Amino acid sequence: MRKALFYVVLVLFSLATLAGCAKKEKAGGPVVAKINKEAITGDDLITEMNRIPEWAREQFSGDEGKAKFLDELIKRELIFQDARKMGLDKDKEYLEKKEEFEKMTLVSLVLKKEIEDKALVDDREVKDFYDKNSDKFTIGTKIRASHILVETEAEAKKIHARIKKGEAFAKLAESFSKDKGSAQKGGDLGYFGQGQMVPEFEQALLRLKPNEVSDPVKTRFGYHIIQLTDIKKGEIASFEQSKESIKKQLLSEKKKTLFDAYLESLNKKYTVTKNEESLKAVKLPWEKTGGETPAPHK
Repeated sequence: MRKALFYVVLVLFSLATLAGCAKKEKAGGPVVAKINKEAITGDDLITEMNRIPEWAREQFSGDEGKAKFLDELIKRELIFQDARKMGLDKDKEYLEKKEEFEKMTLVSLVLKKEIEDKALVDDREVKDFYDKNSDKFTIGTKIRASHILVETEAEAKKIHARIKKGEAFAKLAESFSKDKGSAQKGGDLGYFGQGQMVPEFEQALLRLKPNEVSDPVKTRFGYHIIQLTDIKKGEIASFEQSKESIKKQLLSEKKKTLFDAYLESLNKKYTVTKNEESLKAVKLPWEKTGGETPAPHK
């Protein structure tokens, strides 16, 4: 129990690091404790408990549990008030973190409003997608693919254009792919099962026919040009077995479409300038030259 309490204290602190940055309207309910002039109400207790993991909430049920949780809130308030008395709310580090917190909170809120709340997938869409692509939802299927991985979209588009003109995928992979492990094999990644690659890579593969080449695909590793080279089919999965993964895929695609459209609208609305020379002059202490870039496995 001691370890759990300690963990909850840490969670409370991480969630409320900036408590009191802006004066908020006091939650209602009966006052359950006062620390100097600051009251903790029953509604405060419920609000704070909703912020901790569900598994931890069980430890604070019942009268004894509520009393223990209130003690944690009192500890936090005592330390918070002492920090303000020490003048730490004027500290440079605190003000920097406060600004960062405000920025990230606003970014999260606008993304929820513009992306999360608008990206909806209903059962009809899921069933329709399954009916049109049921052959691609299998159990035990192994896929073989090759890829060319580069840093920028511009590079990827140039290489993709050369492939469309008839140049050999394998040769271009050997020359340009920054995934040196697969580049030595003409971009070949070998056989792999569902869920082994990052979602964007896997979704692009699902839409390809054997020997077909994708348009440039962005993942956290960079930009990929993907070629589906072989499929070892397993058993066809039922709709019930497939619907959750289909829903996740469709949601991901809708979110990407909404996000891209939203960013495009912002780029038209605001002026963005870049100083390429200044960017090149920035030296990152953790960057190393050479080495291999991994394939896009999860």
